[in-house]
Amino acid sequence: MSTHTEVRTARVELWPGGGSSRLVLAAGLVTPRVVRHDASGAEVALLATTATLLGGDTLRLAVVVGPGMRLDLRDVAGTVAYHGRGLGCVVDASLRVHEGATLAWAGEPLVVADGSAATRHLRADVDEGGRLLVRDRVALGRSGQDGGRLDCHTALRYAGRPALVEHLEVRAGLGPGALGTARVVDTLTALGWRPDAVAGRAAYQLHEPGTVARELLDEAHTSGLPTVWAAWRAELPGQPGQPPI
Repeated sequence: MSTHTEVRTARVELWPGGGSSRLVLAAGLVTPRVVRHDASGAEVALLATTATLLGGDTLRLAVVVGPGMRLDLRDVAGTVAYHGRGLGCVVDASLRVHEGATLAWAGEPLVVADGSAATRHLRADVDEGGRLLVRDRVALGRSGQDGGRLDCHTALRYAGRPALVEHLEVRAGLGPGALGTARVVDTLTALGWRPDAVAGRAAYQLHEPGTVARELLDEAHTSGLPTVWAAWRAELPGQPGQPPI
């Protein structure tokens, strides 16, 4: 059973203030570490400091980017949902991007091992004039495994309006109606603008300003989305080291 008895929310907040920026960090099942912090923004890495995800665990993450700021967020490594011994686990991420702010999150895979039951919530609210770029990857099973059960909920809003609402439930042996023979779902979402097309890569326009690129894969390392990530990220305002707009 889980060794974690309390639910603490890992928190990353970046706010403008007096010609500089203020960074607020709090640890939970992941701990934020500062890679770079200057007047225009910050880069923060998320590091797991304990065995996770075990049965009964809840990993909560709250990210807020204040007006005009830019935050680059990245995972140090993927997250594995281990055999829960009858208990499920939860990953709950909430993102808030204010007007004129930018958040780029290069997420690593959530891997659902044999015997695990993982629920993943991803919510984002982006104000008009804000931009969000997030890579979200989920995988059934570690190497040589079939994987457990995965229940994914995604709700992204722009200027208070729904931009992308999805629910994906998959498990080993579910059949071809879900993922076919694929084990990995790799999704890249831009919200707040429509990036330029990348040659050879399919993308889908949202009703609100935004674009989704997605690949279903047998192996995560075969994904072509790193090329798309690099191209779309280059379009974001306030590149690291530049003053905010």
